[in-house]
Amino acid sequence: MSSPTQVQSSTTAARRTRSRSAVLGTLGNVMEWYDFTVYGFLAAAIGANFFPGHDSVAALLSTFAVFAVGFVARPVGALVLGPISDRRGRKFVMLLSMLLMAAGSLVIGLSPSYAAIGALAPALILIGRLMQGFSAGGEFGSAAVYLTEWASPGRRGFFGSFHQVGTYGGLLLGLFVVATLTSAVGPDEVKTWAWRVPFLLGALLAIIVLVLRRGIGETPEFQELTNARMVEPDTGSAVDSPTDRPISSARGFFLAVGVVALWSVTSFVTINYMPTFATAFTTISATAALWATAIGCVVAVALIPVAGNLSDKVGRRPLIIGAALTYIIASLPLFWLVVSVPSFGSLVLVQVLFAIPTSAIAGAGTATISELFGTHNRGSLVSIASAISVAVFGGSGGYAATLLIKSTGFKVSLTFYIIAVAIITLVAALNLPRTDGLSRRGQPG
Repeated sequence: MSSPTQVQSSTTAARRTRSRSAVLGTLGNVMEWYDFTVYGFLAAAIGANFFPGHDSVAALLSTFAVFAVGFVARPVGALVLGPISDRRGRKFVMLLSMLLMAAGSLVIGLSPSYAAIGALAPALILIGRLMQGFSAGGEFGSAAVYLTEWASPGRRGFFGSFHQVGTYGGLLLGLFVVATLTSAVGPDEVKTWAWRVPFLLGALLAIIVLVLRRGIGETPEFQELTNARMVEPDTGSAVDSPTDRPISSARGFFLAVGVVALWSVTSFVTINYMPTFATAFTTISATAALWATAIGCVVAVALIPVAGNLSDKVGRRPLIIGAALTYIIASLPLFWLVVSVPSFGSLVLVQVLFAIPTSAIAGAGTATISELFGTHNRGSLVSIASAISVAVFGGSGGYAATLLIKSTGFKVSLTFYIIAVAIITLVAALNLPRTDGLSRRGQPG
């Protein structure tokens, strides 16, 4: 019989293992998304070096078309790496995706410009983006599942929120590096050569995180599933996590796509695209736009765990519904404010206000989509559903926004796209299974 001291020691060790796994899972996600999204912050510089021409907006469209290609590769990565995470484990895919992301960033950072090698230059950028997209397709789902499966009972919302702390932390790190670099050497030098620095730095840091990630363990739920398969190969659903209202995998898949739709737009339009929008279509300087967006991103990162914790108490649906309604109502007025009063202060205000609904959907989102599926197919379906949704709605967001503005001549016409996606997410949120109060009974929240 175990003594109280042994039980306490075992509990402390388990808590430390859970915390260490969460930290390294989050840190890896930071680097993954730093590498993947820094391209968007340097779109103008990349366009000037790899898509030269007299029309700067056309060059920007070409740059964001390649940006979107990375998202097209995400479903392919999810289709390949998602099932592997269900067979070989979440950790295996997280290590592989980190290695691929570092390689993609290295290819982009070392690619000669169009002036040096002609049409081969944009082809190399395309290859780098394809590698990054393939990697992200596996990382997003595997890291999301990894964190929620490590959660203690009734804390999936809180633990899962650190997946998005990592994602938005990567966005923030990319913003910080690019903003610091721009402030230090100036926009002209960034456009000439310094744009390479963030990619090379990201590749180096990703390798460091890869080494650290090798020491983390598999999730208890996956280990339980593996043990069950060893006893009876066809077993899988018997060890699935309990849900209040079980739904089919097909319905869960479409609900996950709908939830991730606006979630991805909040990342890749209102944050990642905003510095480009402010610089290209208002009089706000590149440096001011980057720092203003960084401030908003800091607020989002701080609020995401708060939202995740709240979702464990009140359920996921209220937060996601509230975020969708806020974007439907507030997108046009907030972007209009940036255009009509183009200043550092107005952009900070807008980004801070956007951070509130952004943190709500990001904080609750990871646990929401993970809980829609059983352990035996969770890695595959979370990866594939999220990859498709991000590719369709988020990755094309910068291109769609720029095309709307160019086609209509109306600078805030990009909000029509945001509102349309928010309506899709609202419909999905209204059809989610109710999970209110489940965390208080020790079940998924």
